Amino acid sequence: MRRIAIVALSIVTLSFSSLVSCTNKGPQNVNLDETPVISGGLGWGVVSLAYVRLMSEHSVEALDSGTARRGDIGRIIARSRSFEDKNAGVWYKLELGASTGWLHESTLTVHHSEAEAKKVAEAGL
Repeated sequence: MRRIAIVALSIVTLSFSSLVSCTNKGPQNVNLDETPVISGGLGWGVVSLAYVRLMSEHSVEALDSGTARRGDIGRIIARSRSFEDKNAGVWYKLELGASTGWLHESTLTVHHSEAEAKKVAEAGL
């Protein structure tokens, strides 16, 4: 009799935990950064400001490594996220012609393909 009570209690407990774990908690949104392996590259950047300085490091205090103008297109070769106050945000390392340097996310728009970046640059966005 005791064994039947234990088995019955176990069945009730398992059934309850199965029902609780299957309840709908709503959609789970997971936003993942793109990776070069999956996306085929980090993308292309189009300079959105009239004039920007390319930085040698991802910091506003870094030395210049070149300059760029609105509409210039560069291949993104690296990405870094900073949490420091004045450097906070995402920084992108671009190859712009013969120059390579870091730009803050506020100075450019990011696109998945070179064709898309050229289209945006030609439109002057």
